[in-house]
Amino acid sequence: MASNRILVVALDLDVRRSLVFALEEEGHRVTGLEALPSLSYLREQRFNCSVVDQRSLTGKPHESISFCIAAHPVVLLAAQPFAWLADWVAQIVITPDPGNALNAAVLAATRATSPHDFS
Repeated sequence: MASNRILVVALDLDVRRSLVFALEEEGHRVTGLEALPSLSYLREQRFNCSVVDQRSLTGKPHESISFCIAAHPVVLLAAQPFAWLADWVAQIVITPDPGNALNAAVLAATRATSPHDFS
């Protein structure tokens, strides 16, 4: 089983709980948040991957892109992904039913990269 540290960001509480549960069942250690955290939080926590529901990206496009750079690799969950965001994420899972596609995307993203070294 995987044991990556995963950040889940989803505005909707039920979606967030479902995502956290599904990833924990796959053996990941998961932190669920309602909104995008600060860049300093990301540096401190050193997640292996971030899973973001596109509906949580409520700020300006450059803020979302900055988050995706700092939180890389990012798995984006979206029914219709923003075209301007697609180049800044590692994987896209088309919702509403991520199922096994979510875990496969997280594993693919974490295999391709390691946590950032911000020291």
